Amino acid sequence: MSDAYPPLPCFPCPHGSACCAYGVTVSEEEAEGLRARHGEDKIYRTRWGEWRTRIRNRRCVFLVKNVCAIHDDPNYPAVCRHFPWTDAETGGPYEFDQTICPEFALHPEYVQIGRPPRAGLSRR
Repeated sequence: MSDAYPPLPCFPCPHGSACCAYGVTVSEEEAEGLRARHGEDKIYRTRWGEWRTRIRNRRCVFLVKNVCAIHDDPNYPAVCRHFPWTDAETGGPYEFDQTICPEFALHPEYVQIGRPPRAGLSRR
């Protein structure tokens, strides 16, 4: 991750791990590694064919006591590794709702970090 991004207070998260409420999409390789290491019940394939982490008690199954239990795993999902700055699928700026992380409510200036300037506007 680039040093150009401000650090977020993720470990432990002061916001009840709000971003972990949704589970994440994982690649085929990540799914295979996570299933092998942590069990078949932690990952599932959607009817559209994408692999995702399971949700239990309204949080990702890998969240344990407000800390990600697989943060150091070699199959730590790219979506998690780069959130909220970089979209793991495109490699470009994260295009979805960054405000899942309450730090963005505390620091609204973060929302524009890494975003390309809109046509006709200069970035200062």
